[in-house]
Amino acid sequence: METKGAMRVGIIGCGKVAQWGHIPSLLKIRNAEIVAVCDRNEDLAGRVARKFNINAYYADFSEMLEREALDMVDICTSPESHAALAIKAMETGHHVLVEKPMALSLKEADEMVAASKENRVKLCVVYSMLFDPVVMKARSMAREGSIGRLTGIDMRISWAKDSDGIMNKDHWYHKLPGGAFGEMLPHPIYLARAFLGDLEPIAVHARKLSSYDWLFADELRVILEGEKAMATITSSCNWPKDATVLDIFATKMNLHIDLMNSVIITYGAGRQRAFAGSLLANLSEGFQHIAGAASRVLKVILGRHHGGHYTLIQRFVESILDGTEPPVTGEEGREVMRVYEEITAHMGIELKGD
Repeated sequence: METKGAMRVGIIGCGKVAQWGHIPSLLKIRNAEIVAVCDRNEDLAGRVARKFNINAYYADFSEMLEREALDMVDICTSPESHAALAIKAMETGHHVLVEKPMALSLKEADEMVAASKENRVKLCVVYSMLFDPVVMKARSMAREGSIGRLTGIDMRISWAKDSDGIMNKDHWYHKLPGGAFGEMLPHPIYLARAFLGDLEPIAVHARKLSSYDWLFADELRVILEGEKAMATITSSCNWPKDATVLDIFATKMNLHIDLMNSVIITYGAGRQRAFAGSLLANLSEGFQHIAGAASRVLKVILGRHHGGHYTLIQRFVESILDGTEPPVTGEEGREVMRVYEEITAHMGIELKGD
């Protein structure tokens, strides 16, 4: 499918991720135009269309595809509908951007990849944290070798124990295979793969600490093994606040990345044999955190801070216009789904994707 001029985009799913991530990003991209939004809740679709000055809105996905001359469909619905919607869009000749997790099972992911190839359209999965400025900087440092040889990665991702999603037993992610972890784990899995390549889970332990009946587990620990290094994931629904933290260990220096605040800190460089050296290192790390946070705030105020959603979506639009590979391919999304399915197997959960 060849496209000239601005990409005509239709968005399905008008919830939070569409409103704070996808729509604002697309509105900033000069080669993209949002021509319609769609949601089963027609009132919500209408409110979102009016809020963002979008001309058309629909409650029926098929009607939007038939009536609008779209180049690309952006899927922001809950995951149980991703595969069916993506395949339908691709079979009608549309490029597809789909939120993570891309599917409920490896079987569904394979069907989506096959539909992309058969219909010669592009499929891109929204692994937005890969394109956060601090993660892109860390990946560049790792590729250049300035931090030395990678020896391991430690990731922590948590949701606040009193957050709306955790406390709401009817939230869609409690219905995912693996419950809330089905929404949480794709992030650390794709981040680990970005630095270490292919990984296999060798140990998984889940436990429930809270009294919420709808959570089968709320603490999860995973060890992943690669060819040259290992990664660990700590996932929790019991912390006092949301957090996403990534520590990258290497032979010359280590990197600490706070994804929530978009801050990167280098530490552990050189040998510190005296108290004074340790004190200076602590001061340096503290200064880096303050400077990084201040820089982010200033960029936000000046409108120069571009989060992961914006960069990924912009690159996907460009890949369609240029005929190049998407920033995150369907095959890469499929591999994350495979690793997650192996993790759930360790937890005694079978992903059927029927």
